[in-house]
Amino acid sequence: MQLQVILWGLSILSVSNIPSTWVLKDIDNSLQSQYRIPSVCYQGALGHIYYVNYLPSIIAQEMANPCVHPHIHHYPEDAGSQLDQPWQASRWLCEIDPTITTPMICKAWQDFYVFELMKLMDGTMVVPEHWYTKPAPQNSPHFDFEYWACVWRAHPVTSSCTHGYVIHAYDIVEVSSPLLSMHPPNLSFHCLLAPVNIGHGVLPWTLTDPTVGNGWHVWAQGHHVLSYMIWLYCDNTSGNMSKKWNKHNSFLFTATGLPHVMVHKESSIHFLAMSNIVPPLEMLDGIVDQLE
Repeated sequence: MQLQVILWGLSILSVSNIPSTWVLKDIDNSLQSQYRIPSVCYQGALGHIYYVNYLPSIIAQEMANPCVHPHIHHYPEDAGSQLDQPWQASRWLCEIDPTITTPMICKAWQDFYVFELMKLMDGTMVVPEHWYTKPAPQNSPHFDFEYWACVWRAHPVTSSCTHGYVIHAYDIVEVSSPLLSMHPPNLSFHCLLAPVNIGHGVLPWTLTDPTVGNGWHVWAQGHHVLSYMIWLYCDNTSGNMSKKWNKHNSFLFTATGLPHVMVHKESSIHFLAMSNIVPPLEMLDGIVDQLE
């Protein structure tokens, strides 16, 4: 019926070469077979059967959408006193676990990852904890922002049995990406992390495998790695047209990195699951399974 209404509207507007309903259905079936969002079946902890739309496929389509992808922010922003967008809030900028934020930037054909040793222009060795952006200076001709990092200073240690770096986790400084010089591919730090409480001595480095580096660096194989933050929420609505309440619980999400003017559009709200039988927390298990 919907296709027929569309075709009728095209005919009223005197559009030529209108395809038939069968041609449109064939095209739709072809597109669905290639680009549809699959639904994954789960059996919950209470025994209920429910389905969850496949979250990675939804995100992949958003990232491939030329009308959406350029507007998605993947890094927090230090905008000073300005707070207009979610990525400018301290929750994303300062409080979030750095292991789940965007782990890298690319500069001069080099990939710089968090928790990996890197060298600054003045020769100082540091280890970045997390990346963020700041508004670019007014005289910057090409970009609206610059990449920055909160880094730990690294101090070389050499002995008869050890060669590496002590990472002073209490000594945090901010550096901008223009100060980055190189990512030394062959340097590693073997057993070295100085805690905030110096009295406890030097502790083993546990954030990455020092001989390999950041795991994302290995898995990416030269591709860019970006985090995709989401607002996940649960809502309920009645499934009846009458006054009798028939509650259906649904899970939906929107991209946190979208500006306010876009995030509330209908096309930016993505459906994951709905049921009038399965409790919300039981459905949430399946969504968490996909996130993990």
